[in-house]
Amino acid sequence: MAQRRGISNVVATIILIAVAIALAVAVAVWVFGLAGSASKTATLQIQAVGLNGTASLTSTTGTAYLSLLVSNPSSAAIGINGFTLGSLSCVFSSPISVPAGTQGELLVIALKGSNGYFTGVDISNSYIGNTQLSSISGLTATCSGEQTAQVGVQYSGYITTVSGQTYPFTVTATS
Repeated sequence: MAQRRGISNVVATIILIAVAIALAVAVAVWVFGLAGSASKTATLQIQAVGLNGTASLTSTTGTAYLSLLVSNPSSAAIGINGFTLGSLSCVFSSPISVPAGTQGELLVIALKGSNGYFTGVDISNSYIGNTQLSSISGLTATCSGEQTAQVGVQYSGYITTVSGQTYPFTVTATS
């Protein structure tokens, strides 16, 4: 019979410890890599403030104002590409930029309409913070659909960013 020799206990222990350390490092890199990329994702925070002036649209042509507080706690600017309010969907011709670190910036979108419906956006009466949207070179809004405009009704909507993310809000129409 031939004598078989195995690895000594010391060498086997050293190999097992080295493999365990290598696996722990690999798992740590993977976990912290995922956490790092998640913290860099740009996100908006939207809080509905109000939908005022809805009564002006009941029988005549008028303007109502959708007011939202927008915050961007991320480290990169985010572009708002459009919004939806019920059945009314509007897309801006160029993004409305929300700078990095913005906290509670007031976004007011002037909704035009008549005969009890929201039908579009009046860019000249819309603004973010102290900046009128009409001062953004060539900015227009293309809208599709229409939404009934009734005082006391709660409307759901969402803001859409350039990256395609949507941020929902709910607002109650007032006169």
